[in-house]
Amino acid sequence: MKARFYITLLVYIFTFSSIFSQHNPEHAGFGEFQPGQQVYVFGNEVQLRTAPDTSSDVLQKLKIGEWVKIIEITPNSWPYNGFESPFYKVKYNEMTGYILGGLLSIQRKTLKGTHYYFALSKQGNTVFLNIRHVQDGTYWEKKTRLVHTDFKISVLGDKGVPNLDGILFVDYLSNTEDRENGGIYLFPHNHMLTEVVQLSQVSEAGNYYHSENLIFPDDHGGIPDKIFYKKEQGKNLDASSNWIQTAVETRELSWVDGKLIPKYNKKVPNP
Repeated sequence: MKARFYITLLVYIFTFSSIFSQHNPEHAGFGEFQPGQQVYVFGNEVQLRTAPDTSSDVLQKLKIGEWVKIIEITPNSWPYNGFESPFYKVKYNEMTGYILGGLLSIQRKTLKGTHYYFALSKQGNTVFLNIRHVQDGTYWEKKTRLVHTDFKISVLGDKGVPNLDGILFVDYLSNTEDRENGGIYLFPHNHMLTEVVQLSQVSEAGNYYHSENLIFPDDHGGIPDKIFYKKEQGKNLDASSNWIQTAVETRELSWVDGKLIPKYNKKVPNP
């Protein structure tokens, strides 16, 4: 039994190490756009300017979701939403001008025909992912706290969950074993995105691991119509004798009227 636990711990460590080595975040960093890249506008009524500063003339105002082509990054910058954001020289239709990088979307994802746009903001030491989409002529915004800014954004189907139109998953990436490697699940509901869970996955070089996962109905081992929450923790008490301490928590959850119930980490009171 101890040997099995020890093998389990090694498997988790190997898995985390493999993930850490695949350090290639899709969002390419805040404002780090490349020449020739097609980038979508995150802000609304974004000003395309004649020069890379906030006092220059405005050539055109761009709406959220319109796109520009990056020509080059400039040495000019301006503080915006907690970051020092560079100006970019861009092409829009037949015009060439300048736009502040913080007003451009780091990525666009499409879920069930709806386009979602993403940007970062910072308040104090806390970084947020701002997500916008346009529906019926109005733009909506969701703001979620990030543990760190190395991540990729994936679009998933409904994964077999009843009354769910799809999933946006913010998947943390890390190149160090003690850095967060979990993720954030967001479900669409009534024109908005609902942050249903922030999952944590951390490993410490053969000594400890902590892992939270959601297993959906369509996943291997999934339960029909249920979202299965699983938390595992393991600690190596003595490597020389393969002394491993483990703990597992599981819970069956349902997606009902825009909520994941019961709350996955809320304890049931004693009767």
